Amino acid sequence: MATDFRQLKQLARALGLTYQQLLARYHAHQGPDAPYSGAIGWAQRELQRVAAARAQQALRTGFADSQVCHRDWAPHAFSLDASVLARLAARAEADRAVLPRITPGHYLNAALRTAPRHLPRQLACMDDFLPADGARRNQKITLSIGAEARTMLSTLRITLAAAQLPRSQPAVVSALAAHFLNQLLPGHSPHEAPSGNTTGD
Repeated sequence: MATDFRQLKQLARALGLTYQQLLARYHAHQGPDAPYSGAIGWAQRELQRVAAARAQQALRTGFADSQVCHRDWAPHAFSLDASVLARLAARAEADRAVLPRITPGHYLNAALRTAPRHLPRQLACMDDFLPADGARRNQKITLSIGAEARTMLSTLRITLAAAQLPRSQPAVVSALAAHFLNQLLPGHSPHEAPSGNTTGD
């Protein structure tokens, strides 16, 4: 029970709620007689929906910016994990039915704009992404991204150099892109919001 309490408090914090607010919303959505044991699963699903909604919004915002302020976008050379690059290309191809001009760069731009800003969290994302032996095959590609994403890359490069990890940038960027793609719900175009309620009533 203590473990459940701690986990629910962590989930509440991630959702921007207090423990009491999370339980109140759980019962409001699931009914006053909903068992306490179901609160963790419900909160985890809420967190996934909120993350998906934020990812979709970041993608929509970035795409609109690239069309309206296209002069602020510029090509940038990347070295990305080949499997992540394939996922970026596949997602862009699927979404072109709705947005013919969308490219892998729009997803990477959104991933960088919404990425954690603190190095420990960035490295934790990389550690989760890398296999046990650390082996990944990188592929070079040039993609257009916005000014904010380029600033984030510049900051990341400086931060990794200061931490004596200058060669980690391809792995970190690939991990951030993979994390962003994982947040996007399959089958939802950039024009669609994820179904279901988020933390709003």
